[in-house]
Amino acid sequence: MRHATVGVDIGGTKLLMLAEGPDLETPITRRLATGPSTSSGDIEVAVQAFLADNYLKPTALGIAVPGLVEHGQVKISDVLPQLRGWQGILDGAPQLLVNDIRGALAQETAGLPRTSSAVVIVCGTAVGSAYLCEGRVVRGSRGWAGEVGSMPMSTPEGVKRLDDVAGGAAIVHALGKPPEQIHAALAQGDRRAKHVVKAASEAFGLAIASLVNILNPDVVRIAGGTLGYSGYWDIALETARVHSLPELWDVCTVAQIQATELVVARGAMRLAIASADGQAWIQQYI
Repeated sequence: MRHATVGVDIGGTKLLMLAEGPDLETPITRRLATGPSTSSGDIEVAVQAFLADNYLKPTALGIAVPGLVEHGQVKISDVLPQLRGWQGILDGAPQLLVNDIRGALAQETAGLPRTSSAVVIVCGTAVGSAYLCEGRVVRGSRGWAGEVGSMPMSTPEGVKRLDDVAGGAAIVHALGKPPEQIHAALAQGDRRAKHVVKAASEAFGLAIASLVNILNPDVVRIAGGTLGYSGYWDIALETARVHSLPELWDVCTVAQIQATELVVARGAMRLAIASADGQAWIQQYI
């Protein structure tokens, strides 16, 4: 068996597994599809197969989920409802279950000054965020702060959640096409596709501006597959700039996260390692 740290990033459309460690010449990854019907049992089978197929024994296992986590248990997940109540893979390996955006926050802020204020946003199937304020995680009364996807947005059809306007699932639903066909339609200049993506990206940009105006961060770092739609990022960034207070925008660096596909898995791994080592700082993330 080969020892490795393993990170599991569970999303609304994909399951990404990552293994890294001195016993491995290069990182090992595996990506599988998920959806609303995906169960905790499906996740456990996939992870165990990943470990067995690659002869891996986890020294630490970090599992990131798209939902609210409390006391090591998934309380609710809008995009993967069958994960409710799940406590992770209880196979004896040191394990940590964490919200996916908190994992990204841990990874992306590792190199920042200790007193930094930061916002991390992931715009995938849905939209989530997490924050540091002067080096401390903003948790809220139950540890659930960051549900920006539930931010109310005014639309011609009435008030909707940001998830239902700006997220990848909202774009797919509005156009009635899978992502690959939407990319093709945008490349061909399809007016309907461009209109839907423009509206979604403007809503996302307003959310960025709201967080900049409220939290006054040093940095905003953003990831997620939805940013890959043609025009989405540029429109969102310009919308955010226009609607942010200039004084706050000018002292804040807003940028996409590099190696975006692995950021959540690596963040979950980082937290799992720290937890196994008994490091107290990770408590604010879980």
